[in-house]
Amino acid sequence: MHSLILALKNAFRNGRRTLVTLLAIAFGLAAINLFSGYVANVYKGLEDLAVMGERLGHLTLTKRGFWLEGKLDPTPYLIAPEEAQRIENVLRAAPHIKHVSPRLSLNGLASNGRASTIFISESIAPEDDQALGGSALGYSNGQLDARNEMGVAVSSDLAKLLNLQQDTVFSLLSSTFDGQANAVDAMVTDVFNTGTASTNDKFILLPLKLAQALLNTDAIERFVVVLDDAGMTETMGEQLQDKLRAAGIDVEFRTWKQLSNFYTQVKSLFDVIFSFIASIVLVISAMSVANTMSMAVVERTREIGTLRALGLSQNGVIRLFALEGFWIAAFGCLLGLVLTLVVALGINLAQIGYIPPNLSTEVPLQVDLDWLRIVSTALVVTVFAVLCAAYPAYKATRHEIVDALTFV
Repeated sequence: MHSLILALKNAFRNGRRTLVTLLAIAFGLAAINLFSGYVANVYKGLEDLAVMGERLGHLTLTKRGFWLEGKLDPTPYLIAPEEAQRIENVLRAAPHIKHVSPRLSLNGLASNGRASTIFISESIAPEDDQALGGSALGYSNGQLDARNEMGVAVSSDLAKLLNLQQDTVFSLLSSTFDGQANAVDAMVTDVFNTGTASTNDKFILLPLKLAQALLNTDAIERFVVVLDDAGMTETMGEQLQDKLRAAGIDVEFRTWKQLSNFYTQVKSLFDVIFSFIASIVLVISAMSVANTMSMAVVERTREIGTLRALGLSQNGVIRLFALEGFWIAAFGCLLGLVLTLVVALGINLAQIGYIPPNLSTEVPLQVDLDWLRIVSTALVVTVFAVLCAAYPAYKATRHEIVDALTFV
C-alpha cells in the first residue's frame, strides 16, 4: 500500500508531462471505444436485419445436400408434406424454439401485360411473416395480407419498372419442377424497399400457397427456425439435428451467419479496421508512457542511487516505477472512459443518419458501449504502460550506486 501511494505521488511530480501522457492515452482509448461501440451497433443491426429483415431466422433446415446439388436439381431435395409435418412436430417440441416457418423460393418473369422483367422471390405463410416481427423492429420488409390469397409484396424499384401500384393485378411466370411453364395472377398489397440495391429492383414476397400453385407442388424447400435466445444458435442446431437423425430424418442446419454473406463481409472488414486502429493507439500510448518514464528516470537517477544506498533492492526500484506507469495508465483509461461516455451520448442524441454501402435506405449513426472491448483494451494499455515504465527503471538500476549518486 505504501508503494502504491508513493508511486501515485511520483507519477504527478511533473504535472505537465504526465498530463500530456494522460491525454494521449485518453484520446486514443476514446477513439477505440467509440469505434468499437459503433461496430457493435452495426453488428447488432446486421444481425436483426438478417434474422428478421431478410427473414433468415436463426437456423435454416434443409435436406442434406440441398445447398450444393439442390441448386441445380432441387426436386430430390424438396420436403414432402408428410415429412414436413414430422419435421415440424420435432422442431416445435424442442425447447427455446420461438417460431418455425416453412419456405419456398423461386424466380421467373413478372409482367404487367406490356413489359416483363425477371424477379426473385421468397414465399412464406402470411401468419408466419407477421410472427417474425420484422416490421415491429422497424424494417419495411414487405407485409402480406392473410385475407388475400393472391396478394404479394413488391420491391419498390421493381414496382416502378412495371408501373405497379397498390391493388394492381399483374402476372408471374415460372417453370415448375417438372419443367413446364406456369403462370398465376398476383395483386400488389404492399410496396417496400428491401434496403439492398441489388434486390430492390427484382424481389417479390409471395404467400406460400401462391408460390406452390405457381410451381405446381405441395412441397417446401426448407424450414426457418427462430429461437428465443440467439446465443444458443449453434448449440440448438446440433441438438435439433441429433433429434431429427434419431427420428430417421437426414437433414442439415445452417446458421444465419452462414447464409448472410453481407454480414460476414462487413464483419471481416470492420474486424481488420478495428485491429489496425487499436494497434496504432497502443503503440502511441506505449511510446508516450515510455517517453515520460524515460525522462523521469534520467531526472531521478540520483534519487534511484539514494534509494539503493538506503537498502532498496533493484526489484524494488523497478516495482516503484512500474507502479507509476500503472497509475498513469489507470487515470488515462478513466479519462478515456469519461470521454467515451460524453461523446457517445452526444452522437446518439444528434440523430445523425447515413446510407451505408450496398444499402438503399438511411440508417441512424448510433454508438453502443462494447464493455468487453473497453475493458480488454484498457487492460492491454495498462500492461503496456507498466512494461514501458519498468524497462527504463531496469536499465537505471544496472548503474553502480556510486555512479548513480554522482550522476549529472
